[in-house]
Amino acid sequence: MPLSLIFISIIAGLFVNIVADTMPEKRSIRETWYWSFCGLANTFSLTLNKRCVDCPHARPLRYIGVWISALLLGWLTYQRIGFNIQGLVLSFQAWFFLAVAIIDLEHRRVLNKMLLAVLPALLLSPLVLQTPSLPSAILGALFGFSLFLLLAILWRGAMGMGDVKLAGVIGLTTGFAGVFVALFVCVAAGGVAAIVVLIRHRFQRGHTIAYAPFLVLGAWTAMYYGPELLNFYLERL
Repeated sequence: MPLSLIFISIIAGLFVNIVADTMPEKRSIRETWYWSFCGLANTFSLTLNKRCVDCPHARPLRYIGVWISALLLGWLTYQRIGFNIQGLVLSFQAWFFLAVAIIDLEHRRVLNKMLLAVLPALLLSPLVLQTPSLPSAILGALFGFSLFLLLAILWRGAMGMGDVKLAGVIGLTTGFAGVFVALFVCVAAGGVAAIVVLIRHRFQRGHTIAYAPFLVLGAWTAMYYGPELLNFYLERL
């Protein structure tokens, strides 16, 4: 993995942490940009400046986890398609979904402004990646949105409209074929997590889980391994 890609991945991890600290609570970047460093400094009993002492918002485990995740996603992209413009576009998509997952884990929200802001870039991505095609991307978005809208109607409270919109964005990213892989992984992983939660709380109702991380896990699976998984399944039909 080239040093330049490692550096870009670290910067991407920092940006994901800033987005997670800034957007849900409508804070300014000026207020939050140093929190990642404060969290790490406090973890190792270091003092960067007076503002870092007992920083009430520092989440060192999340900051470290995000940086490691960003590096792993960058490495995975490099292994799949190398360090080029296509790799950077794919990495950008993966890092964006990482930010969505972190925010939903911490705030149980999928932000409309994030999904709307990334739509133009996702619509242009097929021109760079050459896959999926634009018609396939649009069909994937319609299928993902429609399926999760139906699930949200049938099982009220199981997921929110943010998850429905995110499923549409994932379909736009993975295309019509890839969205089947993404949603299958999401439903399977989310189902296992829901069973664990039910058992842990002795099947008492009213407990929910953040669903966006499972959608993101499905998206990553489809983005990096979708064609292989589809071919593996089709060969056994």
